[in-house]
Amino acid sequence: MKQFVIFDTEYASWDGFLTDTPENKKKAEIVQIAALKINADDLEVVEELNLYVKPYFRPKLTQYFIKLTGITDELLAEKGMGFLEAYQKFKDFVGSSPCFSHGWNLPQEHMTDGQVMLDNLALWGKTDEKHPSFENIAPWFQTQYQLHNFDIQSQCSGEIAQLLGCENQLQKLGLDKHNALYDVYSILAGLKKLGFSLNQFCKN
Repeated sequence: MKQFVIFDTEYASWDGFLTDTPENKKKAEIVQIAALKINADDLEVVEELNLYVKPYFRPKLTQYFIKLTGITDELLAEKGMGFLEAYQKFKDFVGSSPCFSHGWNLPQEHMTDGQVMLDNLALWGKTDEKHPSFENIAPWFQTQYQLHNFDIQSQCSGEIAQLLGCENQLQKLGLDKHNALYDVYSILAGLKKLGFSLNQFCKN
């Protein structure tokens, strides 16, 4: 059965991050990777991955990031692993499946969270010519909103379920947006609500 992966990352940002230079943003270390393996036929979850990662180059989280995500130094000390180990676990989880993440203001060909992973590899002096196939799912949402006459001008991945009125499906997680696991389930809720088809997506 054909499958695909939805994934999201949280990375150790700081106050002023959004307006910082691209080169500085590349230094933001991933602290969480969440992913869902999805059956293409019925959009049901086959497997879930949720990894916490200890930052190495800037080991202490900023208050800005802690407030944004709820992820703390204590949580990472308890559950975190090294980035290279986490990246390999993610690759093993993905296998040959196509991977989708969400970046609203980025073009279709931009790898979004996948690029963040490659930037983190570069921090460690590594490259990966056989990295997973990363694609941006946000342009699909933008097209669907136009087709359904939804006036949604911007969104982050964690807002999708709320904007489409199906956030109650995510209450059982006990998490909020800007937690990567919540965000991937939010993306999935949107895909289901708007009738995503992997076969149709691949034709476009």
